[in-house]
Amino acid sequence: MDPSFADADVGLGFTYNKLGEFENSFEFFDKAISVSPHDRELPYWYGGKAWANFGLKNYDQAIDLARRAIAINPNIAIIHLNLVAALALTDHDAEAREALQRYLALPTGPLRTIAACKAQLESRHGVPREVRERTYDGLRKAGMPEGEAKTN
Repeated sequence: MDPSFADADVGLGFTYNKLGEFENSFEFFDKAISVSPHDRELPYWYGGKAWANFGLKNYDQAIDLARRAIAINPNIAIIHLNLVAALALTDHDAEAREALQRYLALPTGPLRTIAACKAQLESRHGVPREVRERTYDGLRKAGMPEGEAKTN
């Protein structure tokens, strides 16, 4: 196996996240980042680390990593959702509402309701239920409406 093939490490990192084994994912995201620090997928890797920290309730680290990912590529909607929820759950209410407004202004057709987020996260992202529920709680607290399961 090629030790410089970052995609393999990233795949393992995301797999551990989907299994809810968040602490195991860091090794693989960190390895991919060190092997390929200028990769165009880098914001997703920081986003994976942000989700893992969110899953472990390390919200301050989740916030820092989500911000790092967004600084590299501000158009990845799922990372914004993680940031909004983490800010809200740490009682950074004003920042969470501002982050929600930035997310809703994304050109990539953001999910505008909790119902739409549920439909997306539950069908495609494999995020463990307890983590999804905390995400929805944070999004509610930040001001996202419940709504219908539509994406626009």
